Amino acid sequence: MVEIELDGQKVEVAEGSMVMHAAEKAGTYIPHFCYHKKLSIAANCRMCLVEVEKAPKPMPACATPVTQGMIVRTKSDKAIAAQKSVMEFLLINHPLDCPICDQGGECQLQDLAVGYGGTQSRYEEEKRVVFHKEVGPLISMEEMSRCIHCTRCVRFGQEVAGAMELGMSHRGEHAEIETFLGQTIDSELSGNMIDICPVGALTSKPFRYNARTWELSRRKSVAAHDSSGANLVVQVKNNQVMRVVPLENEEVNECWIADRDRFSYEALNGGDRLTQPMLKQGGEWKTVDWQTALEYVANGLRNIQRDHGANSIGALVSPHSTVEELYLAGALMRGLGSDNIDHRLRHAEFGASEGVRTLGTSIASLSTLQRVLVVGSNLRKDHPLFALRVRHAVRHGAQLNVITSPAAFSHADAWAMPVVQAVLADASAWAQTLADVAAAIAAEKGVAAPVAGNATAQAQAIAKSLLGGERKAVLLGNAAAHAANASSLLALANWIAEQTGATVGYLTEAANT
Repeated sequence: MVEIELDGQKVEVAEGSMVMHAAEKAGTYIPHFCYHKKLSIAANCRMCLVEVEKAPKPMPACATPVTQGMIVRTKSDKAIAAQKSVMEFLLINHPLDCPICDQGGECQLQDLAVGYGGTQSRYEEEKRVVFHKEVGPLISMEEMSRCIHCTRCVRFGQEVAGAMELGMSHRGEHAEIETFLGQTIDSELSGNMIDICPVGALTSKPFRYNARTWELSRRKSVAAHDSSGANLVVQVKNNQVMRVVPLENEEVNECWIADRDRFSYEALNGGDRLTQPMLKQGGEWKTVDWQTALEYVANGLRNIQRDHGANSIGALVSPHSTVEELYLAGALMRGLGSDNIDHRLRHAEFGASEGVRTLGTSIASLSTLQRVLVVGSNLRKDHPLFALRVRHAVRHGAQLNVITSPAAFSHADAWAMPVVQAVLADASAWAQTLADVAAAIAAEKGVAAPVAGNATAQAQAIAKSLLGGERKAVLLGNAAAHAANASSLLALANWIAEQTGATVGYLTEAANT
């Protein structure tokens, strides 16, 4: 640990930390734009300049490593003067169009300009204008003149999403953030660029000009598109959902959400959505009131029960339903005298004691894995937030092995992360592939294999990978959970995990992790 003095307060931080980290630990706010706790340090904006004793000039807090006995002043005249100078520089080309900007009211530049900006500008020349860019249906880059070149969006693509879709071209005041060769932004996590943009350069196209932030009421919620259970804040105006943003939870989704969780609210307001009960009469659908519809369904169930018996009635409920909805569906069926109720949709095999499918470990621990074997999943598309954590682990040295279908791994960059070994085969061959891996592990450890297998070169490579490292996981995807030989896949996965010290879990679509 290193001890420094920050504004007269003694602070202990880990060696290698930056002054910004010490300030966060001490509860001292240092103004900044380019710094983000989940991204690498760029030191582009210089807004975090602070006074460091014995340093010849103000130093950027985000990029200045702490040293033993360092004395830092964040509120001295020298530091404040430097920060005000940077703010003046940043506002030279900014259009100052807050009244029409979607970021107005929650803009970092707006907030800091109040504290560090001048009452008037000394810049009298014409401001530069950046031509708008078309990057797809989700992100608006219509007002890129607002951009202050913090490169948060660029670093997010490289480091978190795994795909560098944005970059900075040219230099100096001619620098622009843009896609390569006019391409669109297609990442399944692209909406997070809107959140981390500290100004109104990147805004949400579906939300554009629909409401101001202070008009919205907020409700906490949980994403229902997969089993990650990402925490959300649903923002509502006039009983209509206007926007969905992430609610920070380090144990689940950190400060990110997938695009399908962020933008799927548009379906709530779709013109073709069924909003009233309907009955088919004379071959045509007629709108009726709820009382009529409920009586019709109740009478129909009673008639079937009377004429054919309770066992002729069954219910298939969605695994995405809430616990309350599932309980009520079960109570309804049992009230009619039927036990025919199930949530296992699209299953090809039904085990006698299937149990609850879980991830087998905490979501946060995926970021610290050293060896991973994924079976039967397109991880990036099926579970974007899990893929984000596995990608973080891979960037820090983890080895990822994959057994899946060719469609789920169409090209080398399909998962936006390096893969050590990828065995591409149809679902019917996954059990044999796992048997081959088990045979390779058995040969390596000198034990008997659970089933007959051929230790191919790829199987040996996967076995060698899984036998190394300390924190490991074997993850069965949704396709593996629904496969006709799902029980065989689970048995082999359990044996491999037992021999390698890994955990076994399911990457299922339902919210059951």
